[in-house]
Amino acid sequence: MASDADKKDSIAFGRTLYPLALTAWVIAFAWRVHALVDAADALAASNRRAQAQADALDRGAKTLRDLTRESVAQSREADFLESLPNILPQDKGYLRTQKAIEDEVADLRAKVGRRVKNSLYIVVDAKANKLYLKRGLKLLWQADVSVGRGGKLYDRKSGQRWQFVTPRGKFRVIGKGVDPKWRRPDWSFVESGEPIPPPDDPSRFVDGELGAYFLNLGDGYLIHGTRSVEMLGRPASHGCVRVGAADLEKLYHEVPVGTEVFIFE
Repeated sequence: MASDADKKDSIAFGRTLYPLALTAWVIAFAWRVHALVDAADALAASNRRAQAQADALDRGAKTLRDLTRESVAQSREADFLESLPNILPQDKGYLRTQKAIEDEVADLRAKVGRRVKNSLYIVVDAKANKLYLKRGLKLLWQADVSVGRGGKLYDRKSGQRWQFVTPRGKFRVIGKGVDPKWRRPDWSFVESGEPIPPPDDPSRFVDGELGAYFLNLGDGYLIHGTRSVEMLGRPASHGCVRVGAADLEKLYHEVPVGTEVFIFE
């Protein structure tokens, strides 16, 4: 049996060892915490470096996109400048400024004003399929029309050829009338696959095809009405100028014989 002295020595030794063990554990724990903190700092630094590299890559990609866009824009501008000689008048060796163009337009309007003065006249824009009634430089009103649709027709039997265009140039209203009867020309029968009848055959004469009024421009060309009102504003005729019923009536009543008609494109 252990003596009392031995028990006392054992208790004293335990009391001495415990603080030492506790101190050692605290030191080990602190070292471990320190190591974890260092590792966390290293990881954070690594993340910051990775983010910095990613940001640098993003900036590089943005710079590359900007350079690409600028290059494309410069290429398009160069192409445009190279094409200018093809769209500008050949006798112009320079780019006309907007001011120069405005001055030319003003000068042209003045010349036209002196030419037409206060007279009444008709303008037909064959490209836009528009008719304008003007007095001097003042526009009175405008209307959608249908001019010649273009294209050609050939009759092998007779050898005749037709081209369905509205002529350009200066004309006059040489006559006008009401309830015109259309005399079908040869091309109408060829186009529909019918035999061509004699010149005065009753089958040539059709009522209501030309509308309620007509203005005669000469050489077989008229300003007249149409049954195909849905085609107004587009080229659809065989050469005449087709006008809607209401606008045709206004033309008939407002435009006297002798009025000048300008057809251009």
